[in-house]
Amino acid sequence: MKELIDLGLFTKRERALVSSRIIAKNFDKRHDQVLRDIENIIKGLHKIEETPIRNYFIKSSYLHEQNNQKYPEYIMTRDGFSLLVMGFTGQKALQWKLKYIEAFNKMEAFIKEKQSSEWLQTRKNGKLVRRSETDSLDELLKYAINQGSKTYEKNPDLIFTNYSRLVNTQVGIKKGQREYATRKVLDTIAFIEDMILNTVREEMENGTEYHDIYAICKERAEQIVKYAYLPMQRLIA
Repeated sequence: MKELIDLGLFTKRERALVSSRIIAKNFDKRHDQVLRDIENIIKGLHKIEETPIRNYFIKSSYLHEQNNQKYPEYIMTRDGFSLLVMGFTGQKALQWKLKYIEAFNKMEAFIKEKQSSEWLQTRKNGKLVRRSETDSLDELLKYAINQGSKTYEKNPDLIFTNYSRLVNTQVGIKKGQREYATRKVLDTIAFIEDMILNTVREEMENGTEYHDIYAICKERAEQIVKYAYLPMQRLIA
């Protein structure tokens, strides 16, 4: 997903989009020239009956960081991008075209996957498990403080951070990437978090030291991932 963000792609209303400013920068063009090219294309589109311009270009503006002034830009769909870069020539332009074609393909696959009922249900189930895990960690926090943990007493949120990082590390994703994870990864996350909430409860009942509870959860999570046979691609895009 990082490479898509680096290329300036983003989603809105389930469409993959990119700014004319980013395209101008990456294709080594002046932005005013790119704007002029887009406006010429729009003039041509207006001559074609029943051609909705918003399917290609969306007029917008941005705030300049240095002078705090607003300047025009266009937000482009994949089709708008394709119309624009048809006129860009040269080896470097070809390389960037190929990068963006691949990026749009990945972003559209990501959108399609997230729209699927299976992905939505998997994500929903994972959130329900995570809510139960959070309740369990609330109890563990009190338990650890009662056992003398000054660290958790000073920083209660750290216990949630530690266990969240444990799960993410085991499945090979970073903070904030669950929204982009494949269904296989989401299923594994839910399995690990369900294990954690049950392990925490069992070990607290047994009087296990809170440091050891974390170690037990980590060891069991490693075993889950070992037999989950996760694919190399952990994210949708």
